[in-house]
Amino acid sequence: MDKYNFVLFLEGFFEFNRVIYAEVCKRPNVKSVLSFYPKNKLLRILYQLQHSKTTNKYFNIPFKSLWFNSYFKNDFADPNKPIVFIFDARLLEYDYIRDYVVWLRKNYLGCKLVVNYWDIVATWPDSAKPDALRGMVDMLVSYDRDDAEKYNMYYHPTVYAEAKITKPNNTPETDVFFVGGAKNRMKTILETYDRLEKAGLNCFFYVMDAKPPYNQERRGIRYVTEKTWLSYEECVQYVQHTKCILEIMQQGAKGETLRVWEAITYGKMLLTNNSFMTRSRFYDPDYICMISENGEFDAQRIKDYVSKPNPFKDKILPENFLKYIADNL
Repeated sequence: MDKYNFVLFLEGFFEFNRVIYAEVCKRPNVKSVLSFYPKNKLLRILYQLQHSKTTNKYFNIPFKSLWFNSYFKNDFADPNKPIVFIFDARLLEYDYIRDYVVWLRKNYLGCKLVVNYWDIVATWPDSAKPDALRGMVDMLVSYDRDDAEKYNMYYHPTVYAEAKITKPNNTPETDVFFVGGAKNRMKTILETYDRLEKAGLNCFFYVMDAKPPYNQERRGIRYVTEKTWLSYEECVQYVQHTKCILEIMQQGAKGETLRVWEAITYGKMLLTNNSFMTRSRFYDPDYICMISENGEFDAQRIKDYVSKPNPFKDKILPENFLKYIADNL
């Protein structure tokens, strides 16, 4: 990976991006861009007005390309190396980012352009789906093996790195922790919670945007909206203070998720209904408890589990993702 400079354009809304890539971005040939907003307050207001989602939905405000030079500065230790620009696929739903991709190709001769899908393709708008982007970039990568095969993309699992917690860490201990959006899995989330509680396990679930009739009151479930969402640093604190992380897959997804990497990194048990995990190269029965198709699992394993280092921890670092891209371009 040393033959390239890497620029990671990450979705700034997701705080975990800042955490995961913090260490790798200390390398002299790697940097991340989590926001295109100018630092100057006046320029920030102008930028927000020009890029307003509401306004652009009805009228495409011109001259967004005037901002392109401000998105990234080539101040690498060796600025003559070819640059690999890696985009979160979610960013490509915006017309000005797709224009920016074309602009980069023209202004950085020899550069390589990569799009990374960290969620299943079905969740992306048509403008950001693989077939819409294939001719614009050099490489499409998916974390989901089925999507990679279906859309003729490269496959690489999501990456993760340990968070550096700066806030006081007085989070209560739990047996099982779940965090995530309700999406299309709320019925399964509730059923799993009820089984865990019946088994005498102490659970805390943090669920966003659950809708009736599934936002049912439970002692250990907190329902929130996007405005009251848990910060990622707080999420990590809950992970550090639990025995087991629960993973409930959204319908149609099969790849390893962020929950898998958190369990590996912090030495926790993973309780999952993802049948793919038994075929994953990251499967270790000492650390993973499977939920059967009818929702059953071995609760005693969770009760008896003691947190311990997972040997896969060093295999999921972001450096491995960048090396994979460099080897396959």
